[in-house]
This record gives sequence, C-alpha cells and structure tokens, in this order.
Amino acid sequence: MLDYKDNYILNLLISSYQTLNVNDLSRLIGISQRSVYYSLARINDYLTSIKLPEIVNERQTGLKVDPKIKNRLNNEFDKELQNYYLCTQKERNAIEILLILFVDEIIKVSLFETLFDVSRNTIIGDIKEVKAILSTYNLGLEFEQNKGYIIDGTPLRKRSVALMIISSYEYLLKINTYGLFDIKQSKYIRGYFEKAESFLHIKYVDNAIEYLSIMLAMIDKHGIDHVIFDDEDHHLITNSIEYETIKKTFTEDWMIEEYEYIALQLLGMRIQDNSKMATYDDQSISQIVHFMIHEFSRLTLIYFDEEQRLFDHLYLHMKQAMFRFKYGIIFQNELKDEIFENYPQITSISRQICNTLEQRLGYPIGDDDVAYIAMHFGGYMKREKRDFPMVKVLLVCLNGIATSKLLKKELEYLLGQIEIIDVVRKEDIDNYKNQVDYIISTIPLDDESLADITVQVHSVLTDRDKDKIVKKLGVYNPNEAEVSLSNKIIEDINDYIPKEKRETVRRKILKRLSEKRPTQNQYGRMTKPMLKETITKSRIMFLNQVTNWEDAIYKSGEPLLKEKYIEKKYLDKVVENVKKLGPYIVIADKIAISHARPEDGVNDLGMSILLLEKPVIFHGKNDREVNVIVTLAAPDNEKHLLALQQLSQLFMESLEELLAAKTKEDVLKLVEQYSKEETKNEN
Repeated sequence: MLDYKDNYILNLLISSYQTLNVNDLSRLIGISQRSVYYSLARINDYLTSIKLPEIVNERQTGLKVDPKIKNRLNNEFDKELQNYYLCTQKERNAIEILLILFVDEIIKVSLFETLFDVSRNTIIGDIKEVKAILSTYNLGLEFEQNKGYIIDGTPLRKRSVALMIISSYEYLLKINTYGLFDIKQSKYIRGYFEKAESFLHIKYVDNAIEYLSIMLAMIDKHGIDHVIFDDEDHHLITNSIEYETIKKTFTEDWMIEEYEYIALQLLGMRIQDNSKMATYDDQSISQIVHFMIHEFSRLTLIYFDEEQRLFDHLYLHMKQAMFRFKYGIIFQNELKDEIFENYPQITSISRQICNTLEQRLGYPIGDDDVAYIAMHFGGYMKREKRDFPMVKVLLVCLNGIATSKLLKKELEYLLGQIEIIDVVRKEDIDNYKNQVDYIISTIPLDDESLADITVQVHSVLTDRDKDKIVKKLGVYNPNEAEVSLSNKIIEDINDYIPKEKRETVRRKILKRLSEKRPTQNQYGRMTKPMLKETITKSRIMFLNQVTNWEDAIYKSGEPLLKEKYIEKKYLDKVVENVKKLGPYIVIADKIAISHARPEDGVNDLGMSILLLEKPVIFHGKNDREVNVIVTLAAPDNEKHLLALQQLSQLFMESLEELLAAKTKEDVLKLVEQYSKEETKNEN
C-alpha cells in the first residue's frame, strides 16, 4: 500500500513536464535518495498489481514513466502539480528573487500570496528574508508604488545570484517554470552550446550548460541589463577562442550583446590559471582559508596535525574559486550528489562555513564548491583517521511532506552532533533500526525492542519535547565562550595528554562546561510572561453560541477591550483581515487565535478566551468549525512567545479537556498546569 510519500512521488512523476531523477525527488521532498528508492520499489509493486508497466530509472535521463501510467492515473490527481507542491520558505525565496529579477509585471505582495497560496504575513516574512539574502551579495531590494519590488545592483551580481538559484533549485523549475522561461527556447539555446562543443572539441558538464541555457531563455523572454566589462576583462574575453566560437555558432540577433557574457562562462568552465583576471590578493585568500579551517575545528572540535598541507590544498582551490564567485560562473562537481549522500555531516558543516563566508565575500557559494570543500576536510579526516562522534537518528513522521520537512529542520537546529539519516514511515523502520542510535517519532511505536532508543514527540516540538530529546540523546552545542575556554585548558595540559586522547578530553571538558551553563533563560522564562499571567479569570468566557464568526471575534476580544489592553480598531482589523485573506486565524481543528499586528491597536500583552457550546463556522476554501476563540494582544514580536508556546502545548495535549470545561476554574486549572516550569522536565 502506498503512503503519503509514495503517492506524492507518483504524483510528481506523472505531473512533471520534464524528466525527474532520484536526486530531484530527494530535494523536492526533503528525504534521502535511499528513501526515494524504497518508495519507487513500493510504487512499482503497486503498478504491477494493477497491471501497469514499472517506472524505469535510466542513469543518463532519469525516471521514465510509461504513457500508459499517465493515461490511467492522471485523472486520479485532481490538482495541477504547481498547486499541489508546497514550497518551503527557501524555495519560495528563490522563486521570488527570480520573478523580481526577470518578470516585467509589477511585483507586489499580493502576487506572491496568490502564487504560493499563503497568507500576507507569510509573504511579508519572505520579503524580509529576500532582503537579507540579497544584501549578502551586495544587492538591495526596493519597493516603488508604480514599479513594485526592484532589485538594485550590478547586472553581473544579479546574474550571479540568478545562476546560483537556477543551479540550486532546478528541480523546482522542472515542475513549474513560473512563467520565467519557455522550455522550447531553453532547449533551442542548448543546441547552440552543442554546436560550440563540437567546434571546440570540448564536452562541458551537462548541468552547467543546462543552467546557463535556462537563464539565457529567461533573458530572451523578459530581458535584463547587459553586463559591461572593464577594458582589461573585455580584451581577455574577446581574444579568447570561446568568444570566436560563440560568434560563429550563436545566430540569434538578441544574443549579440550577450556574446561576451556567454564566452566568459565557457572560459570559466575550463580556466585553470585565474591570475589573468582580477580577483582577491594572496593575503586575502590566505585569511579566508585560515578562517575556514578555524571554523571547521570550532564546529567539530577536530584539530588537524597536518594543518599546513590542508591549508595549501584549500588555498589552491579557493584561488580558482574566487574567480568563479566574482563572475558567477557555475562550477560542476560530478561527485557532489555522492558526497552529500554519503557524508552528510561533513557537507553540513562545510555549508555552515560557506554561509558565513558568503557574508564576508559578498558572493554566493554553490553546492558544488561546498562539496569540493567538504572533500578536502573529509580527505584529511580520513588521512589522520579522525571521525565525528555523531549521533545517528531516524525520524519517523507520517503527518505530511511539509510537517516532516519542518520537524527535520527543527531537530537539526536544536542538536549539533546529530545526523538524521532519513525520514521514513513506520513500516520502513526495520530497514534502518540496526544503523541508528536513536529514533525520534511523531507516532507511538509498538516494537518493545526499540523502546530504549525511541523518543516520541509532537509534530511541532514543544519545550518539553526538546528537553526530552536533549536528555535522551545526550548531545550538546558548545558556544563560542565554551570553545575558547576549552582551548585554553587544553593548551595548559597539552603536554600531559597523548595525542590520540586530546579530542576525547576536549569533548569531556566541553560537556562539563555546557552542564554548568545557566539554563534559567533557555526558553526565555525569566523575561517572557507565562500563560497564567496572560489569561486570568476575568478573561475567560462561556457562551452557548454566537451569530456568526464576526460576532465570535468581537465577543472573544471584549475582556481585553474593557481592560484597555486593545482598542476596538484591533478587532476591526482582525475582521477585515479574515474577509480579505480568509480564515487565517483558524490554526487547527476547533481552534482560532484572533490576532493582528501590534500597530493595529495593541496597548499591552494579554489573552482572552471564548468557549462555545455550538461551533461557529469560518468560511473559506474549506469551511472550518471552531469552538475555541482566543484573542491575542501582542505588543511586539517577542513578549508573547512563551505564553503562546504554552497555549499551543495545552491545545495539543488537553484540547478535549478544555472543551469539556464547565467553569472558569476548570480552565484556570489547565492554564496553571501548562504554566508551571517544572512540567518542562518531565520525561
């Protein structure tokens, strides 16, 4: 039987207008390639059972779906794929940047709301993140009333970011072009490159040419400012064999102004000695490499004996890489997927280092370079017989693609020395249980042999869940001060410790330091009010029913209005937003949290709660019945977080008890229960 993940993969394969490969599916769904193979095996078993041909994995082209499968099953999927696939924030940010860069129409928040089917507040959050991403690359994001959002910066940097996004998110563009380019045109341009390859007797890496073809197709459809090179670079490019080849093989009139840029890209794909083109000086590159090695040691607690040799190899790579970074040239590492799949912890740490490095350099660093840097670190770890004391974790989550992605991200952020080897369904645990140290599951597992290594959590981690995980797994994240202090201690006792024991001793020191770390503010308890401080007896109401959802919003907010925690315009704004955006305040079955922005009329932090005997209906794409309406008054973006977290925990664990409450005292008892700090330490 197919689960949600199998059905999702089958939908992707049937609906995509381009051939997807295993790596595309892995990135689209956020699971390992091994897990994709397991799903494909189940899908083929299912197809065989209904007398349809199996899906064939062809190494060069990808996963081939027989037309009989599409004809038979396509009608069973009643949504177009672009409306079915749920983008993560990073994926939304990537498409948002491309649309702002290339599309001619006025780009406003409303366009993204419709495109991604998310709330206005979500897109406003996206815009802030887009600004942060662009600022890393010395690009700005401006808004003009008559023009919408505009990206400011040099044409070369704009293209560098565009190429980086295309190379990182091509899998998204395979299932939806978002109106950015025409597929036929990108294939037509690809044909020009094939002619150039024949003329030059060179075979370029397929993906690099594919990415460049897609971007040129975007330029063809929408137009973008041309790159104007300085005299020195202009002379070097126009005197290259690549430039002469482009003039002979590319015949589209609009491409004439792009010849130098195209030639630069081809030149960059083969150039070994970058000294002819301006880049960072040797001292700057030395500083960059020293920083990379220092960061790797700080994050892993591994200090290399042959650090100078590692430095020399990284230096040569970065000297060439700086040329690519500056001109936005795509670098292809054919071992990238294998490295990411087989050495996730090293690549994850290398990615962290490169994220910090991007901010220092002002240039994007792609996954291919990340993989190459990881190869250097991994090679020297193997050479010196070093290894990570990583905790291997299997995540069991059956609550949907978006939930499993979010939970995986939360766990990776919470825990430092952890490798999540896969996200699987309950039935697949046997394939992994001998390969992992722990299992984190959102559902009960009935296998008693796994009880000692299993932690059951909610789909959205509560503070109690986080405490349970940290306590069970025994992992920790040392901060900068702890690392610095441990280094000083090691220096003092270095002569007394055998070399092979130093890292073990360092970890023990760090563990002791982390155990001594103050924890009273770990979740902001001393600075943020608890639930019982925001919901008081006077703010609890019981009613049999209300006239409609608008009436429910006003009734729920009455206590806060009387106590002057909010102005009437705040409730008016909530009603206005629901009419405009739909029932965004309905956060779960039977529950709504009525809220707007602080500037819409909030005077102080508070919550009031209305419990209805008969549910009120909030109309939208799907009508939602609600019995609990909480009005939240938050004066800023931080002060309410602890109380809201505790309220969410109450809803997840004791909603039925809340709905059964008959008196204010019953409600206050629950509020008190979820406000007590000691409940956070339960197992």
